[in-house]
Amino acid sequence: MKKGIHPEMKLITVKCACGAEHKIYSTVENMRLDVCSKCHPFYKGETGAQILDTEGRVQRFKNKYKKFLEN
Repeated sequence: MKKGIHPEMKLITVKCACGAEHKIYSTVENMRLDVCSKCHPFYKGETGAQILDTEGRVQRFKNKYKKFLEN
C-alpha cells in the first residue's frame, strides 16, 4: 500500500435518533443515524405479525401450497 494516501480511521461515537450510542471506526468526525439495531422493528422482533394481506394474497398462497406445507 502507498503511504500517505489513505484517510485516517478514528474511533467515533455514532448517535441514533432513539438515543442509543454505538462506537465504530470511521473517517468522518460526526455521524447520526435515523434507525439502529436497538430501535429497528426487525431487530426488535416485531415484523412477524405485520404481514399486510391485501386482497387475500397470503391466504390464496397458503391454499395453493397447502399439500406441501402439511408434510
